[in-house]
Amino acid sequence: MAQDIIKHFPTIETVTEEMAKDFIAVTNKYIHDTGHCIVGITGGTAINALLEVLNNNDNIDSVDWEHIFFLWTDERFVPQSNPDNYFSSLKPTLLCKVRGAAHFLPIDTNGKTVLEAAENYEKEVRTVLKHCQKTAMDLVILDLGSDGHTAGLFAGSHALRELNHEVVPVEDGKVWERITMTFQFLAKTETVWFTVVGDAKRSALSKVINQRWDYEDTPWEERIGRVLPGAVLSQATITWYVDDAAYKK
Repeated sequence: MAQDIIKHFPTIETVTEEMAKDFIAVTNKYIHDTGHCIVGITGGTAINALLEVLNNNDNIDSVDWEHIFFLWTDERFVPQSNPDNYFSSLKPTLLCKVRGAAHFLPIDTNGKTVLEAAENYEKEVRTVLKHCQKTAMDLVILDLGSDGHTAGLFAGSHALRELNHEVVPVEDGKVWERITMTFQFLAKTETVWFTVVGDAKRSALSKVINQRWDYEDTPWEERIGRVLPGAVLSQATITWYVDDAAYKK
């Protein structure tokens, strides 16, 4: 944990501007080294803002869209036409601005059960891994909920301890049923970023940062049930992109 990096900026606008610079550098390096970059993204204000910044005139030509595969770490199990669906909120950016060569692979929630949606998306994830000749994502950009959850992984959920799947249904989450990547899959990702913005996240962020210190020598499997979901991943270095409202030194 001592190697975690906290990148602290005044506003969400400056958070996403700096994250966009890092995104371009990191994805280009993975593409240079391995031919592709697999990126996991979630819903939320910061991710939406990041994609907007990446697609502005200053950045769009610096992103190698053709060789990046975007996977969804989680999704609310509501139709894609529903405004509460993460893909729904991103669709205007993805369809109207992003280069046509980009590979965006959202979770299909139309006309299926939550179990079928999870099973189908797991197959899609495995297809992308096989195509890129990789066993894990290169970069994942996660959010932190005000209750400390991340992706579709909530405290007390059965999904926390799933060891045999990359993607599972969540039928015991809050408000919506969901589809989520599992910790056993997220734990394989080399580069992990969290975006945490807004004063509603301040308490959860403080708890998660402290828990990562307290459990720095504990593997992720043994953290479950002891820490908030946002503190479970045990990569040696996690980068946090935070604003003034969410974080005070």
